[in-house]
Amino acid sequence: MQKLVILVSNNNLDALYHALTLALSARALGWTVKVFITSQAVGLFIRGSKKKFSMPFFARLFLNWQMKRLKITDADKMLSEALKENVEFYVDEVGLKIIGASKEDLIEGVKLSGSITFLTEAREADVVISL
Repeated sequence: MQKLVILVSNNNLDALYHALTLALSARALGWTVKVFITSQAVGLFIRGSKKKFSMPFFARLFLNWQMKRLKITDADKMLSEALKENVEFYVDEVGLKIIGASKEDLIEGVKLSGSITFLTEAREADVVISL
């Protein structure tokens, strides 16, 4: 079975959306998919938090309007779908500590990891993408 590993370190909507699109596409092909979340992007995987993307307010407003107009699925729904499709998400332990959160704060189904887990998975992957 083919394996895709994605590293997301940027907390902008483009990075998350592309990671989710690639993850769901790879799962549709029957691939194993593991997504590693580091740096600022860790905050996007905290339960109950309002997702804060690094984008000016009016740009975010326009983008949300465009996505609704074009009937593009939003990132939260895509994340739920990816979890249901057995995409594995790993949040960097150090990044979690930096924002003052703990393992219990993570969205259900998201796991905690470190750099060794990422390197091991990346070494064994057929495709590795960094966003």
